[in-house]
Amino acid sequence: MAKSSKSIVVVSDVHDGGSTAVCSEHPYNSEMDSEYKPNKLQRVLNRAWYDCIDDLEQKPTVLVVNGEPCDGGNPKQNGQQSWSTNVYDQLNDAAILLGAIPYDNLMFVRGSKYHVQVEGTNFEEVLANQMGATGYKAYGGTGLTDYYALVELNGKHFNFTHHVGFNKWAAYRTTALAREMAGMVFEKDKIGRADVIVRSHVHYFVHVEFVHTHGVCTPAWKFPDAHLFRGGVAGTTPDVGMIEFIIESNGKIEVVKHIAELDIKPLVRHF
Repeated sequence: MAKSSKSIVVVSDVHDGGSTAVCSEHPYNSEMDSEYKPNKLQRVLNRAWYDCIDDLEQKPTVLVVNGEPCDGGNPKQNGQQSWSTNVYDQLNDAAILLGAIPYDNLMFVRGSKYHVQVEGTNFEEVLANQMGATGYKAYGGTGLTDYYALVELNGKHFNFTHHVGFNKWAAYRTTALAREMAGMVFEKDKIGRADVIVRSHVHYFVHVEFVHTHGVCTPAWKFPDAHLFRGGVAGTTPDVGMIEFIIESNGKIEVVKHIAELDIKPLVRHF
């Protein structure tokens, strides 16, 4: 790999604060003034987090958090399935996880309001400020976060936003992403070209490649909670991991998926 290569690592849908999501080894609940003991699933996810970091091929030029580092107050479940509904506890713990990733630059893209915003306060903006992130507002300003971001490395242009269409059925998961990639062609004259389109939100990994463009849906760090089981179990188990894009000085793009193979399965009760 050429020394002149640059890279972007993307993490998304961390959902720190949820009892089915990754957290640090020693999360702190400030309201209880006590340390939370992670459950079995969280301990497995924590190990996977650090394994993915160890597997990175190079120090990222940019780490992009593409939405939802925290799970939020979880009001629809009255805080059930949360180890803390204090968003500052969640942000502090997310900062520990993200701070373990080596990077030269850090950027945040905004996710779903349900998880990261209370009234007019966006907590990704708070965390970006806390961690000294590089600011991005699409049309200028002093804010640190926006709902999409455009990034260029070694002549290749990346287009980030959190949301994309979801499909439970694997056979159709490329459809929404490919449609978005095609649609972005018509945005070229308005916001510039996109060589790589990165989307998140759906909690599964998909990579679509055409002649001149890549599209990727990034994996997540949260297993389903009660909300996701409303339509059944099929299609709810996430892909867990991070995505690394390596861009050589000649413009060649390598998409390296760091998908965790988790050593945990749901219990089967035998009689």
